[in-house]
Amino acid sequence: MNIKKQIRNLYFYEVFCGLQVVDVVWVFFLMQRGFSLAQVGIAEGVFHAVSMCCEIPSGMISDTIGRRKTLILSGLVSAGASLLMIVSDYFGLILCAMGLNALSYNLMSGTREALTYDSLLQEGKEGEYLKISSRQEAIYQGLNAVTSLLSVVTVALGYRVAYSLSAVQGLLCAKAAGNLTEARINGKLPGQKLSLYGIAKGMREHFCAAFCFLRENAKVRDNMLLSGLLSSGSYLVFMFMQEHVVDCGLAPGFIGFPLLFLSGCMMVGAFLAGKSGGFSLIPLLFAAGIGTGLFIALSGNSSLLGAVAAAGMAQLFTELAVVRLGNENQKVFSSAHRATMVYVESMVYSIFMAVLSPAAGAVGRYAGLPAGFAALGVFTGLAAAGLVLKKRRDCM
Repeated sequence: MNIKKQIRNLYFYEVFCGLQVVDVVWVFFLMQRGFSLAQVGIAEGVFHAVSMCCEIPSGMISDTIGRRKTLILSGLVSAGASLLMIVSDYFGLILCAMGLNALSYNLMSGTREALTYDSLLQEGKEGEYLKISSRQEAIYQGLNAVTSLLSVVTVALGYRVAYSLSAVQGLLCAKAAGNLTEARINGKLPGQKLSLYGIAKGMREHFCAAFCFLRENAKVRDNMLLSGLLSSGSYLVFMFMQEHVVDCGLAPGFIGFPLLFLSGCMMVGAFLAGKSGGFSLIPLLFAAGIGTGLFIALSGNSSLLGAVAAAGMAQLFTELAVVRLGNENQKVFSSAHRATMVYVESMVYSIFMAVLSPAAGAVGRYAGLPAGFAALGVFTGLAAAGLVLKKRRDCM
């Protein structure tokens, strides 16, 4: 394998993945087409339901048929979902499109991390994973921020043109994935001589082996819990800030600018994570966990600049911790189950979101958004500190 070419192609893949032109405005487009807010809520629920159900199976598919094929399939499914959003106003098809979009995300998330690490491992350069993965995350978040900032242009284009561009983006992702080279797992290329029976048998054996691995590795479980906790807390801040900045006096048309700042802070956090290899893990995670909780709580500040600055710092600390935790986990995942383990991480995040989102939303609704930020920040900080201390005991 030409590892320099492989890494360059992985960076190009991140470029196309980051160009999510409709992710910020899909709610607006549905309501513009005459769908009610209740139907929008149902569509969002379908997305998360499919995502939670498909997290681990999609990881098993990736480990069984190969990372490259899975990423190509993800791009094609994404393009199909975008086209389905165009062809009909029938709500049932809209829900199908949301489900396909969730499946596309499941197939991609985790697979790219697994392919990156296994490619480096094959060439004996797995020590560079932290640096490479932090760059990948920075590229993705940076382009995602740009597309968020251009949401006004996306709305002006209309849903048909926007989803057409989204379909093209999916096809470009599939093309970029096709340029990647499949990494060998235990000296063999995955996905050779496939049959439906062989895939089913492989996935069943795969599930048993992955379950046993998690049962016997408390440190990995702690890492997954901490990553899911911090990620969900920070994402909820990102969501609530869209309303909070307007309450602080910002005109709705300028919401994209503070969101761009938050995405920029995530890029900085990912960059710093790539430079953090020389720092001891436990103190870094403890500081990042407490920092995330503190700045989430301060994000309810009535001052616009203070709220945005605090939210940005929460994103930075979270990204620093999550990228570093991902690197630690990759070191102990076996190549045969790597994608599945990363998908388990994603499922843990989804579970935290399913619990924290309605809880924080309820507090914000009945006691005000500042109280919602405070409650979320206190819980996140204390829970993160507890998990890090437990991890410290497990390491002794």
